[in-house]
This record gives sequence, C-alpha cells and structure tokens, in this order.
Amino acid sequence: MVPTTTIRDVVVSRLAIGGNPFSGISHHTRQRDLEMADYFSAGRTKETLHECEENGITVFCGRIDNHIIRLLREYWNEGGQIKWFAQTAPEHRSHLENIRAAAGNGASAIYIQGHTARQFREAGGWKGFGEAIDLVRSLGLLAGSATHQPDFHAARRAAGIELDFCLQSLYDIEGRKGNIFRHDQGEQFDDADRLRALEAIAANPEPTFAYKVLAAGRKHPRESLPEVARYLKPTDGVLMGMWPRDNPHMVRENAELVAELLGPETAPAENRSQNAR
Repeated sequence: MVPTTTIRDVVVSRLAIGGNPFSGISHHTRQRDLEMADYFSAGRTKETLHECEENGITVFCGRIDNHIIRLLREYWNEGGQIKWFAQTAPEHRSHLENIRAAAGNGASAIYIQGHTARQFREAGGWKGFGEAIDLVRSLGLLAGSATHQPDFHAARRAAGIELDFCLQSLYDIEGRKGNIFRHDQGEQFDDADRLRALEAIAANPEPTFAYKVLAAGRKHPRESLPEVARYLKPTDGVLMGMWPRDNPHMVRENAELVAELLGPETAPAENRSQNAR
C-alpha cells in the first residue's frame, strides 16, 4: 500500500498521478502529444484513475479546464473517490476565475502552475501570487504552487507567503508557453538541474511533491526514484504521469516501488537530510 501523509487535515497518498498524459502533454514531441491524446479516451482515463485507487493512489493533479472537469465529474458520479489537486491553466483569461471554477467543481486543493508562478515572481512584489493564494484559502481549500525553479519556494517563503503544500520540478524547464509547435524536436531536460531541486525539497519545511522525476519518461523509475527518495521528508511525495500504453502494469509497479522506497522501512526523518548530502 502506498504510504500516506497529512496536509493540514487532508490525508493523501505520497504518490500522486499527474494529468499531463490525459491532456496530450508529453513534454516530448507533437507526435507523442497526439498519441497520448488518442490513447486517453474518457473510458481509458477513468480506468487509469480506478486502477490508481485500487493501488492506494488517492491524489490526481490535473489542469483546471473543461476537459478535466467533465472527466472528473463523470468519474465521481460513477463512484470514484480520488482527490483532485487542481492546477491553474495558463490559457484562461483570469486565473482567479479559473480558481473559482475548480472550487465549484470538486477540487480538494488548488495550486499555481509552474510557469504562471514564475511570471508572478518576475513581475515583482509577489502581489498577484499572494492574491491567488488568498482566494484559494478563502474558498476553504488547500493552497499550493508548483515551480521549475529550485530557489522559488525559498524566495516565496522569504517574501512572507506560506503554502499548505508545494510542487518542485526536478528540471528547470521554461515550458511551452502555449505554443506546442516549437517543440517538435523534443524538450530538453538537463540532469544537472536535479541536485539543486532535490536539495530545495529537503530544505523546504512545507509538504512538497517532487515532479518530473522521470524527466517526462526519459528515465526508468528504478533508476530515478531511489535518488529522489533520499531527499524526501516524511511529509513529501512524488507526482508521476502514467501512460499504460507503454506498460500495462505501470500504475501497479509505480505504486509498489514508491511503497518500497517511502514505506516504514525508510530512514527516520532526522536522518534524511544527512543521508541526502
């Protein structure tokens, strides 16, 4: 069984499934995007979410868009229980209205998308970022943010903004900025980014999910996850996109591996930071 942690008063699995494959976002090429979009019919998406729940995965991180909202409402109406940690979708005109849409459609938590968080930071003053987080909290939901920048969460804490949970990419990628057609040669992932990101997770006092842990499918879980696990606090977790077309047993195998690495037999919290160095 996948181990759990508690974020404020919400119990969640320490392995979450990511929604990029469901939305045809491969972080590879346009052709792979289309293959994912074609594979993940509504039926296959729901089958994958059911399999996640059967293997102890209780959190889905997915975009706040009409496609995901419709799928989740159908899934829940059919008896599904997975919690939606909703990611703001940057193509929407108003991120505040985007947040309200998630709150009105069953989200348990809302977090700012990584590139949007970067834009808020670069605008200076953190004003827009703080307003978004305040709105999430006013709606009674867990508030968080993703980032690709290893120093983002430290800078945000220094600015006086606290979060209920965080997401930290292991790779400092710019993202597509809404134009997927510029990446037909594939996006670039530099392994030199990993250590800085992992050290940022270890130093962050707030619960943090590591993501892009497999460099968007470029690495095998048994190659990557043992390294990641050495830096995670007991309150931290891992976020992974899953595409069963590549491996029909992917959900079960990922859940078993995370349980093996993050279960009770792992190092006590006081030893984690020392082991990570």
